[in-house]
Amino acid sequence: MALLADILFSHLLLPFVMHYFNHAACGPLADAALQAMYIYAQREQKIGGYGAAKEAQADIERLYRSIAATIHALPQDIALTQGNSDGWSRIVSAMDWSDGGRILAHRTEWGGNLGVLMQLSAQYGVQVEEIPSDSDGAMSLDALEMQLRTPASLVVLTWMPANGPLVQPAEAVGDLCAQFGVPLLVDAAQAVGQWPVDVGRLQCSALTAPGRKWLCGPRGTGFVYIHPSFLCRLRPLSADHFSRPWQYGTTWAYRGDARRLEHSEASIALRLGLGAAISAWSNLGVEHIHSEIQKRADWLRTELEALPSIRVQRTGRHASSGIVTFECASHSAAQLHRRLNELGVEAAISPIAFTPWDMQARGLGELLRLSPGHDTSYRSLQYCLDALKELVSQT
Repeated sequence: MALLADILFSHLLLPFVMHYFNHAACGPLADAALQAMYIYAQREQKIGGYGAAKEAQADIERLYRSIAATIHALPQDIALTQGNSDGWSRIVSAMDWSDGGRILAHRTEWGGNLGVLMQLSAQYGVQVEEIPSDSDGAMSLDALEMQLRTPASLVVLTWMPANGPLVQPAEAVGDLCAQFGVPLLVDAAQAVGQWPVDVGRLQCSALTAPGRKWLCGPRGTGFVYIHPSFLCRLRPLSADHFSRPWQYGTTWAYRGDARRLEHSEASIALRLGLGAAISAWSNLGVEHIHSEIQKRADWLRTELEALPSIRVQRTGRHASSGIVTFECASHSAAQLHRRLNELGVEAAISPIAFTPWDMQARGLGELLRLSPGHDTSYRSLQYCLDALKELVSQT
């Protein structure tokens, strides 16, 4: 109790400091992003939204190039979205499912994505088939290869699940999908910003990511990558005069680039904020960021495993991301989350709904999730660990 008393007393005397461990949900907004949005908002106030947007067009085009460089793609293969789920659902709903189909998904697939797949199953009779796991809980490549011998419409892969540190063997999955000519849709929500991403090495047909997580961009931003050979299969019903412009008479035609998935109405301020965040991220370098996140996550796992009643999630022979999740035998995730928040530690709960197939298969309830950034101080790491040590010692 002495430690908690000292912590609470220090918060009474000093300005409140938030120790941030929630990049997997939403990274702290980058200073450059805040400044870019503020400057643009002033212009919009002064000359109106359309005039300000016209002035910002060069910066918006630069954003497409920056995103493309981040994932080793071409600008014409990038479309901007309002977030990861928005982009993922735009892609899947733009495919033709009128004759049914067969979609393969692993049990660690994001719950929101599974919800879309279940709707396709209910509405069009699409068969959604689970890909078996290996002994460490990752996708079994042998099982996937066997499943791909029967025609499939799509393989979906959440590269780094939200409920733990697992990094799926995405490049090996891409190899198999390429061999069998089956499109691969990669949900890279937890990868982009903390992990090197190369869509060529992934051999994916499409990839989605948000701006708000490890890139530290604003909420309401994101992007999709679409391989040119996959683009012709996407015919979004929600297309407007930007994505499917009028040609003549009664003829409309989809754009020939990935922006056929975009809408004409969007927040220019948010997009400029995303561009500024990516620029700041790029200046630091992905290798440096990746290395620093790994060091902090590894430190946390090692130290947490020494605490009584704590069971840290591990990945066996597979790589680990910057996500640290654990159970506590003496306290629920909700209890620890609430007390940590009161002490100035921003953590998160990973509930069953985030990854329902996986959580149920492993008999897990809620997990407490910590996700430090590349610049999370070791003072904050130690503070968080000390707080947890004191909390779990209480009955």
